[in-house]
Amino acid sequence: MQTDQVPTDELHEIRTEIAALRSDLNRYTEQVHHQQAISLLSDFRNNCADAIVSGYRENGCDAIGKEAGDCSMWKNCRPVFGALFGETLANIQSGELSPDDIEAIRGKMTAMKSQAVNERCASCFSEAENQLNQQLGMLEAIGVCRKEPDTDVAVGSLPEKEAAALFSDALGSPVRIQVLKALYHDGKTFTDLSKLTGIRGGNLLFHLEKLQKCGMILQRAERGEYRISYRGYELLNTVAELVQKLD
Repeated sequence: MQTDQVPTDELHEIRTEIAALRSDLNRYTEQVHHQQAISLLSDFRNNCADAIVSGYRENGCDAIGKEAGDCSMWKNCRPVFGALFGETLANIQSGELSPDDIEAIRGKMTAMKSQAVNERCASCFSEAENQLNQQLGMLEAIGVCRKEPDTDVAVGSLPEKEAAALFSDALGSPVRIQVLKALYHDGKTFTDLSKLTGIRGGNLLFHLEKLQKCGMILQRAERGEYRISYRGYELLNTVAELVQKLD
């Protein structure tokens, strides 16, 4: 009994299509996992922020209450301080707590302080400022409170050689920026990057090695895929923001 055999060319074409489908599926899975990780991290930060704000509504007010002692005004003051500690939550839920938001909250604290009715209020406001600073410090630690950098200090301590190497090695070629952009959401093989950049062989390898050397991309040994590193991810975001500001 004879069996029909699939022609070699057709078999090769089927294998090629299966390999392409498998590659597409792997990329899709990795992208979904990346998006899920970002979503989970965002949920985690929001839950932590909610717990911090809620905690300081109670614990912060309790600490101020100890300073108030038997003050007859404390029953009226406690909900006001609680509302102040809670104001950060609305800003966090909309994205992040910006320097302007923090300045506005501190401004309200100053306005409240100016309306103090007696000398005993000074100790309460001192403790309130301490509790607010602690709250903002914890929110900053989990990444929802953004501080405005001290540019004078940052510029003064900027290492010239490292900064120059960063721009010459990582950003000194449009091709390298193109590679970083291509790897922004998911990994790519050498062949993928070659098709995207239009550069082949040793020329493309030269740019990839430059990016690897300065820690902007990584290569997965098992499949040879290239992926953007956290350092490269942050650099590309910073460059995008800088270009928008200078445009």
